[in-house]
Amino acid sequence: MPVSTYHSGELTAQNKAGTKGVAAELAAGKRSALSFASGHDVFLAAQSFAVLTSVDVKSESVWVTPLFGKPGDLAAISQKQIAISRDCIPNLDILNFIEAGIPLSLLGIDLNRRMRHRINGYAATAQNNAKHSVALQVDEYTPNCPKYINRRNIIPASGGMPALNKNARAETRTKLSEDDQKFVRNMDTLWIGSYAPGIGADSNHRGGKPGFIRVVSPSSIEWPEYRGNGMFFTSGNLESYDRAGVTLVDFDTGSMIQMTGRATVDWEHDGRYEGASRKIVFHITSLVRTNEVTNHRWQRLDYSPYNPAVSGVDITKSESDFPQVATLAKIVDENASIKTFRFVVPRRITFLPGQYATFEFANLRGGEPIEVRTWTLSETPNSINGDNTLDITVKRIPNGLVTNWLHDHAKIGMEVKLLGIQGEMTALTVDENTQIPTVPEHLLLLSAGIGITPNLAMVRGIGAFSLQHKTKITMIHIERSEQNLIAQSELLRRSMEYPHFNYTTLISHRDGRLTKESLAGLVANAAYQHAYICGPAQFMRDMTEHLVDIGVPVEQIFTESFTF
Repeated sequence: MPVSTYHSGELTAQNKAGTKGVAAELAAGKRSALSFASGHDVFLAAQSFAVLTSVDVKSESVWVTPLFGKPGDLAAISQKQIAISRDCIPNLDILNFIEAGIPLSLLGIDLNRRMRHRINGYAATAQNNAKHSVALQVDEYTPNCPKYINRRNIIPASGGMPALNKNARAETRTKLSEDDQKFVRNMDTLWIGSYAPGIGADSNHRGGKPGFIRVVSPSSIEWPEYRGNGMFFTSGNLESYDRAGVTLVDFDTGSMIQMTGRATVDWEHDGRYEGASRKIVFHITSLVRTNEVTNHRWQRLDYSPYNPAVSGVDITKSESDFPQVATLAKIVDENASIKTFRFVVPRRITFLPGQYATFEFANLRGGEPIEVRTWTLSETPNSINGDNTLDITVKRIPNGLVTNWLHDHAKIGMEVKLLGIQGEMTALTVDENTQIPTVPEHLLLLSAGIGITPNLAMVRGIGAFSLQHKTKITMIHIERSEQNLIAQSELLRRSMEYPHFNYTTLISHRDGRLTKESLAGLVANAAYQHAYICGPAQFMRDMTEHLVDIGVPVEQIFTESFTF
């Protein structure tokens, strides 16, 4: 069953970050139970490592406990209850305060496959002498964004050794020692637990390059908050309540530092963190360091391609945004002839949905020493506030040197040069005084082929910035065949979710050309429409003439040219 609401702290964080629209759409993915049909039980049962957040209500402290065990130590007894074996809990002291009703959160994570599942709820029982000593009653299940997971392969304890080192000695103190501080600075992964009274606990993950966690003082650390899914589970809890727990695990030695204290989100940070729009500052009240607590080890395979550089230099507020090195982080096959390429840049850039990016490619076989190309940025959730993740959706074309090279040779991690972002093909504007985005009351989007990308970006931007109640959208897309359609299910979903969104797809070999008469039948209130047309040159000329003929003012018609 979907869980569609956010608590007040999450809504506050979403409003501050400008992601309320994106979060509202993603809420559909929240569930009140596990799904055995989707393999949630199988995923949990396979994990030898997970993270549990628990709340000591009496001392008002939050603790994050890594779970080191073997497959089967996490077991979904039902779709509403998970059993956690005491054999994988390194600090059994937490069982002293885990009583029925205590908030719990479990983060099951597969570091090798970059998968994480977040399960929030409360303790149903605390049977200290039983094989499964903690039972988590599920209130909310959410698969989480995998972007910043640094990929590792677990090397399980061997030679009959248990996962947990029973002889490991824990040291408790209130401040980081010199050696602790070195430990912190070397980490590339952080686990954070947070808690909102009356709502529950949450476990989350943060990743980056070594050095992304900074020691401010022996009793304070901080780290950047990179672009996530926009729901703000952690920051939302911290907006409501500042108690949190942080744990660091050294995957090379099996040692850990667990900390509890207070955390705040700094929304106006000084810009020293590349690719981040805010930071979290964590003040330590107590910590426990345990060396070689587990006999498991992990081999790092690679860092996340989304991790920004860590230099300690302010590059988010440099004098010029361009050029920048853009690193390819993800490739998605949309269909047989179209792929989406996701690039990450170190400095956040603001842009409007529908604008295009210009890239420089060097020394491509068969080309000039420098080849420059432009593509519309097709994904736009954080664009107005600044983003360092840029998507382009590229169609393979006959004799297309760069487009075909991207399709055939582009590899994750490759670098190209981003020269700039420009373009007037956007219906969204930002008020200079209020910085609030606006959109025309009547919006007509016409496209053919890959010309759908700027119009798709505008539709996504309207949802991302919660503008769907302020515009009436008519979107008409023409494609040669059904096999060439992209984002069809997404657009159909949005047409049902947005209050005024009429979406029509025409397949040219079946439905013929879009005539003036058929256009007049699809477009109401022609005199009020702001029309955006993108596709082959002849298509744009024909559609412009038809729109003028049916009464759309020529000054309210905008076009963008693509080569097919």
